[in-house]
Amino acid sequence: MKSFVALVRAGVTMLRRNRMLLVSSLGLAVISMIIFGLLLGHNGSFKLVLGVVNEDQSPVSAQVVAQLKKSNSLTVYTGSQSSEVQALRDGNRNAVIVLTPGFGANLAQGHAAIQVYYDQSNPATQASAQMAVQSIVTEINQQATGRAPVVSLDQRAVSVHNLRQIDWLTPGMLGLVLLWGNLSVGEMLVAWRQQGIMKRLAVTPVRPTTLISSQMLARLLLSLAQCALLLALAIFAFRVQVVGSWLALLVTVILGALMMMALGFIAGSFAKTPETAATITILVSFPMMFLGGSYFPTNNAPAFLAPVIKAMPLTYVNDALRQIINNGVGLAGVQTDLLIIAAWMVAALIISVRAFRWA
Repeated sequence: MKSFVALVRAGVTMLRRNRMLLVSSLGLAVISMIIFGLLLGHNGSFKLVLGVVNEDQSPVSAQVVAQLKKSNSLTVYTGSQSSEVQALRDGNRNAVIVLTPGFGANLAQGHAAIQVYYDQSNPATQASAQMAVQSIVTEINQQATGRAPVVSLDQRAVSVHNLRQIDWLTPGMLGLVLLWGNLSVGEMLVAWRQQGIMKRLAVTPVRPTTLISSQMLARLLLSLAQCALLLALAIFAFRVQVVGSWLALLVTVILGALMMMALGFIAGSFAKTPETAATITILVSFPMMFLGGSYFPTNNAPAFLAPVIKAMPLTYVNDALRQIINNGVGLAGVQTDLLIIAAWMVAALIISVRAFRWA
């Protein structure tokens, strides 16, 4: 136990002195948040893909469809309800509105309703779609001069928490902190091996599991501190709200950090030089950074990329963080993501421990 505590203390000290690691892991996320927050935090919006089902086929409903198509912030497709809802499920639409039979007649009588289906997999586009459709409804109601609002929304599967781009971006930046701050642990192991530190440790009673677990705890403490700083920036500078459970958020951050470290240990177990380990880290991290949902939504990615995106562990880390921070879910709501993250962690640890070598 004493050797484990000593290794943890040594690991924390070395990580604290490694300024390049601090800059690369936390700095990238902070710079991204500041830039995106200042440019897009208050009024940025996505180009929305909207499906429209006109079952009424009246002049009034045709006018509503025409108004939607005129919007510069919308890409509008029309079709049957079954085809458009299926496109929504396949990730090819962000929302679907249905003008049911009798919409025009009901509007004339002052009590029409529009059904709206939203895509919950992307909270930012979901909230933006909600606001876009609401603006159309508001315009229709304003045209009914001297009367109470005549059109209401029958909203289905909609989060009540309206999101800005900075709200959607914040969980992705936390994912980046976990990625960059922990995947590079393999480079440290290879450097220790070259410097002879591993040989000196090999003649001590220290076991590989003790060494790996001590470094994981040291890096975990650093990751928790970095995530706390990033969240503080998001909350106080850009008024981002953590809607969900803080306990669920803590568990997700811990599991995500441990999983990324376990992947890093694999690189450290097989690479022979720090340069090789760094190359492996870059080759693994850059695709995850851009396809794992940190910066951009991936629900509208080309079909051939879907299996790649689903195979990336960062995808599940970011999804769990967004579900908690943006959608307000607890541990039960992200259990599938957490199980996948844990499976990645266990598999990577087994591989790294079996491939571990002192020299």
